[in-house]
Amino acid sequence: MQNDKQMKTILLLTYQISPYKGSESSVGWNYVVNMSRDNRLVVIYGFDKIDIQHYLSLNSLPNVLFVHIESASLIGHGLIHDINYNFNYRKWHKKAYKKGKEIISNEKIDLIHYLNPIGFKEPSFMWKLDKPYIWGPMQGVENRPFKLYKALSIKEKINALGRRIVHNGMLRLMFRVKIAVRKADVIFAATPNTQKQLESIYNKTSIYLPENGILNFEGKEPVIYNDGILNLIWVGRIDERKALGILLESLTKLKSKSFCLNVVGSGPKLEILNRFAKINGLVDKIVWHGQIDRAQVQQIFKRSHLHIITSLGEGNPTIIWEAMANAIPTMSLDHCGMSGVICDKCGIKIPIRSFSQVVDDIAIHISNIIEDPKIIQKLSKGVIECSEKYMWNEKRIQIFNEAYENAILNYKNRNS
Repeated sequence: MQNDKQMKTILLLTYQISPYKGSESSVGWNYVVNMSRDNRLVVIYGFDKIDIQHYLSLNSLPNVLFVHIESASLIGHGLIHDINYNFNYRKWHKKAYKKGKEIISNEKIDLIHYLNPIGFKEPSFMWKLDKPYIWGPMQGVENRPFKLYKALSIKEKINALGRRIVHNGMLRLMFRVKIAVRKADVIFAATPNTQKQLESIYNKTSIYLPENGILNFEGKEPVIYNDGILNLIWVGRIDERKALGILLESLTKLKSKSFCLNVVGSGPKLEILNRFAKINGLVDKIVWHGQIDRAQVQQIFKRSHLHIITSLGEGNPTIIWEAMANAIPTMSLDHCGMSGVICDKCGIKIPIRSFSQVVDDIAIHISNIIEDPKIIQKLSKGVIECSEKYMWNEKRIQIFNEAYENAILNYKNRNS
């Protein structure tokens, strides 16, 4: 740990943070727990106050001051809900900016870090404050691949096309995004594609760093698959974006039936895909676990050989770190955050050239593994080796601390 004179005081903006939840909430929490070892943190947050209070009633967290800004909790779907959500979310950011301004006037703050959510669409107002400013890891636009639109319903095709047009336009044209990118003394890019977009659109150099990482590595030894049933695991919301249907189509092409697919999650496509499985002779090859708690998911991971992601759009799904923590290789489409995390050493990336090619390639790779079980052990050894890059450890803390030094230097140069 740095000595007291070297410790920086960081004003952190994280909309979601919780010691008990995953996704964006865990991004905030994992950062605070680890970075507070070397720095003092003043954390402005929105969700979840009850979780934070409960944790602090049982534990201490030195060097951290939590400042809660109430956020409207909206439940619903559709255009009206989205408009209301964005309106209230923008109001929250304005309140957070006002509170940040007040904090800076009352105590010494060395720099400001806007951590999450990772999406670019709300760049906050913190860049207005006269301090070194860090943004990210942030995510640009991860478009649904045109070549896989066959996996979508007509309604979702229209939504995906509209999203592509609107989001790409927003990234290029939104004034507040432009000025936040320009004002940022350091930007972290959550995906390789985000890094390319920042460079091509804004001529802005960024640091590639997935927004989350592995906390506890469980898989001390490589996973071994011994010529029996190949246990596959797929985790996520069963909807069109996660595209479980692609995997099910691939499974219908397998000649060998020496596999079992564990599906963890629920969603609007569950009934349709369940019916597809029955019609295509997969009913005895799939276990539908539904929505279960993390401890149960961990138990399924411990008896799995291969994790599969078929999502049409992601940042870096939390489940990829769960798989790596258990030394389980991942097969994924070669795009989004997965393209940066998975390599040939630790997993299987499926190129996207056409819908039928993706379906066939998944089937071919699964067939190859069933015929040559040693592939799993080799990839699992690669996971153990590659996971070091994604651990929440001293190396990741050092990346942030060095970026903060650079941000302070850039800020001084920008204002000299």
